[in-house]
Amino acid sequence: MLTLATFFSLLYLMQLSKTRSSKTLVLILISAATIFFLFNAYKRGMKADANGDYHIYWQTGKHFISGHTLYTPGLLDGGFTYPPFAAMFFSLFSWMPFHTSAFVYSFLVNYGLWIISLLLVKRIFNRLYLQREITLPFTLAILLSAGFYWHNYMWMNANLPVLCFTLLGIECYLKKNFTASYLFFLAGTFFKITPALFLVFAAIKRGPKDWPKIILLTLPFIVVPMLLRGLPTGLHDWQEYYAAFVAPFSKGQVDQNIISLGIPALLDKLNTGNATLGYPPILHLNAHSLKLLTLTIQLLVLGTLTSKFVYDRYKLGKEEFSAADFCLIFLITLLLPGRVWGHHHVCTSFIYTYLFILIRDKKVLLGITVLLCLLTEFTVKDVIGQTLTDLLREYCYITLVMVFVSAVIVWFRCKAGKQHRFITSV
Repeated sequence: MLTLATFFSLLYLMQLSKTRSSKTLVLILISAATIFFLFNAYKRGMKADANGDYHIYWQTGKHFISGHTLYTPGLLDGGFTYPPFAAMFFSLFSWMPFHTSAFVYSFLVNYGLWIISLLLVKRIFNRLYLQREITLPFTLAILLSAGFYWHNYMWMNANLPVLCFTLLGIECYLKKNFTASYLFFLAGTFFKITPALFLVFAAIKRGPKDWPKIILLTLPFIVVPMLLRGLPTGLHDWQEYYAAFVAPFSKGQVDQNIISLGIPALLDKLNTGNATLGYPPILHLNAHSLKLLTLTIQLLVLGTLTSKFVYDRYKLGKEEFSAADFCLIFLITLLLPGRVWGHHHVCTSFIYTYLFILIRDKKVLLGITVLLCLLTEFTVKDVIGQTLTDLLREYCYITLVMVFVSAVIVWFRCKAGKQHRFITSV
């Protein structure tokens, strides 16, 4: 995994050179990577687990076409928990036999969109920082987010379509192509609900003048799957999606697994401990108090960021988002939900790029941050041993790193804001 990250970083560094020999070598490296992933994806696809996530996606795609039920509310693992628009997407892969479909999906989606997402991050930051060199921050971001991408690739998860839709929405917003931006944010939202925050905050920033447009653009993502499934079945799909996913998590459900991440999962683990591993509970809260604490943190964070955007729009007249704004929205999706896994963190390619732009001149902080982020790549027993792996997973080490990253971004953003106000007041 780290070798692949190094390869992608080397590839990016070489792209900075304009010589013919370097361009030729870049093409050779890209071809080598593509061949490697072609064979690896074939191997993965032919051995794909019929009990794994991709089988759920593939089976749901078949059910979307055949008219069968998409959701099974009440399952321990939730079964398929994405909106009907995502089921429609997976139907594009379901006409093939399962193992063939898994191969095609792994190669085209989880390898192809890996590359595309990095290119989108690079383009966005090139636009945001026209006069600054971003080679080192972006290279570090590639290296330190690679473990999450590899996790997503190996387990055939579905995070990269969502990430690419969101990055395209960000890019279009920066270009002031707001209609396209809303469409991409909506595509991400109706694939997997978390990008809804980007859409909501964009609606706040743009104000009521764009709200009718957003409502109209929303309709195809609801109506098209319903029409393809038939109106009664389509309506039933939305009812079951609500029952299978929205209802339990809106009531405070938290995935109880040692590899679960996010603040709700961390609080739950601190409250229950892990008798099997010998970790005692720390908080000792009853169920109601734990839910209240979790909800309070969620509302405080969401309320603070929402207030910030409202203030920007209606007090300062600012419709633009900063890179810090986008990073904090991404971080909310990694910290606040009741269901967060390691492969959800593919958006760290964006977050880390901005983080290392902020701190690249702070040598000590840069070194500490790199080491903290690097350890997230190796929370596996084959590298650091079972005991340390269990400890880091039980206490949500990756989540703690994301909290640290959030604090660094907020600190430097507030510091820059104070300096700006001082300069403008002089």
